[in-house]
Amino acid sequence: MPLTIDELGKFAADKGFIYGPEPEIYGGVSGFFTYGPMGKLLKNNVENAIRKTFTKHDMWEVECPTVMPEIVWKVSGHLGGFTDSFIECKGCKARFRLDKLIEEYFPDIKMPADQVGFLVEQNFKCPSCKKGEFDWEVKKHNLMMKTTIGVDMAAFNRPETATTTYLPFLRYVRFAREKLPFGVFQIGKAYRNELSPRQNVVRGREFTQAEGQIFLMGDQKKVYAPFEKVKKNKLPLFHHSSKKVEELNLTEALKKKYLKSQAYAWTLHLTYELYLAMGVKPESIRFRQHSPDEKAFYADDAWDLEVKMQSLGWVEMAGIHDRTDYDLKQHEKFSKKKLRVGGETPHVLEIAFGSDRPCLALLDQAYTNDSKRGNIVLKMNPKLAPVKVGVFSLVKKLAKETEEVYDLLQGDLNTILDHAGTVGKRYARSDEMGIPYCVTFDFDSLEDKAVTIRDRDSAKQRRVPITELKQIIADLIEGNAVFSKVGNPVK
Repeated sequence: MPLTIDELGKFAADKGFIYGPEPEIYGGVSGFFTYGPMGKLLKNNVENAIRKTFTKHDMWEVECPTVMPEIVWKVSGHLGGFTDSFIECKGCKARFRLDKLIEEYFPDIKMPADQVGFLVEQNFKCPSCKKGEFDWEVKKHNLMMKTTIGVDMAAFNRPETATTTYLPFLRYVRFAREKLPFGVFQIGKAYRNELSPRQNVVRGREFTQAEGQIFLMGDQKKVYAPFEKVKKNKLPLFHHSSKKVEELNLTEALKKKYLKSQAYAWTLHLTYELYLAMGVKPESIRFRQHSPDEKAFYADDAWDLEVKMQSLGWVEMAGIHDRTDYDLKQHEKFSKKKLRVGGETPHVLEIAFGSDRPCLALLDQAYTNDSKRGNIVLKMNPKLAPVKVGVFSLVKKLAKETEEVYDLLQGDLNTILDHAGTVGKRYARSDEMGIPYCVTFDFDSLEDKAVTIRDRDSAKQRRVPITELKQIIADLIEGNAVFSKVGNPVK
């Protein structure tokens, strides 16, 4: 049986990854989740991989306010245009966003222009109560979450980080000594008053965004120096005019006019690099171009990075947009401040994504029901695994010596110590937590000063000296060693 999102959600909650909807003890409000001890470690690892990748490409992290006065959102277009079209069930009164209903329940259908008409033709019933008829009147819902600054200043929680990232533009220009391109990124909370949040953290009301913004002049997009290093690299591209994914290198994609500029092509590649760094399997990634009627009016080009999950199929994970000079011109017009470099308004290339969906995708892709072991094995990339090592004593009588091994590892590697139950049960628990390596101290360890190290994915074991243990595990995690080559095999 294929994995369902409900099964994945229950597993994530039971193993300390993601709890909710929160507050659970009061019945929960959909769209709000808590990252438990394991989930927070995973999320930290994902966000650190994002930071490391952006920083490697000379992009600087900033942190901006999450609340801004009403004028900001009027100028950005969010206040008037950040709405969803929805329909309501006559019976249970559940509300559903039109496009997401079609996307979720008819994934192989190209989004129809007449969304209501399509659902009527399908005789579509309410997914919530399973039988209710819809009121086919399309209604609009604004996604902005309103608040108040002080006594009476109208304000809103930000629905994304991009707008708040643009506002200090003049400060960036001074910091960069007026030299472009210049890149910044931001990782932080955003809020959307979604009508019907579901699919766990895929569609939440509070979520963590991670967005990169590259400021450059319009003519710099055509010939972009960093492009030279990646121009022969291939990406899985699903052009809006095509019926299949094509593996094309970036030079070929430009020649076929799938992509418009070297800078934009490089930005797509950076997005691919980000998701590989986060541990997403390369074979599960594709880029899908927005069709002309889907693309935002201000965008010169727009592609989504999508990831195939066991439980949900293809899920949008990131949007890569050439926003041209639209945003800076808008804020220049209403703020009366010249947001220019050398008399010209720069363009913006944007990577808009977050850390919640990749976290869920990692759990989904790692989830393996191992029939031979009789338990779930979370086969996650060791670099992203929340806990790297489990240290066990064969019997509690060896607890003191085992704890010395634990102390040796814990300083540099996130490690747990477990004396409870049989070693087999402890192995099963560690498999479900995604711990890549387990170390067992036994009676032979007292004599040979070695321990048994077990590989999560293969369940094979090797005997290694305690003095070399920390370095061996560090090398295994970083991919600098192969498990079958370390120490000696255990029969």
